[in-house]
Amino acid sequence: MKQKIFKTVSTFVVVMLTSFSSLSQGEVVADKLTNDWTLLQSQEGINIYIRKEKCNVGAPELFTYAFIRIINNNTVEKTVEFNFQIQYDNRCVGCGNTRETKQMLAVPASTSVEGETTFEIAELSLLINNPYQKDTGSLESIRLDEFKIN
Repeated sequence: MKQKIFKTVSTFVVVMLTSFSSLSQGEVVADKLTNDWTLLQSQEGINIYIRKEKCNVGAPELFTYAFIRIINNNTVEKTVEFNFQIQYDNRCVGCGNTRETKQMLAVPASTSVEGETTFEIAELSLLINNPYQKDTGSLESIRLDEFKIN
């Protein structure tokens, strides 16, 4: 009887830990989003990182962007498809119909691509705070969604 209870409890704990790990992977909450690259997802030799930065876009006040870095550790080019859900306290950008926010990017073998303040690769830049848009609400989290590697 004790072995059966122990086995049931052990199985429950393993399932809960696995579920928690998979839910937290691919998402960063606002207070953990920093200027340093943070691993968001690692899958099939592809690593996705995220960081934030205040940027001068020519307006008097700075805008805040999240930049994405994709590292391809494979020996062949990979095409990465993804969507980011940016959750604010009063709305979500990239949730629901994602036709306008879904991205696709080819990443050469054994290299990385990343978003940065020149916005050369627009797919890797996410506007998270426009100081002139007051109705957005506070950032809660950014979640990697619809992630596929081809």
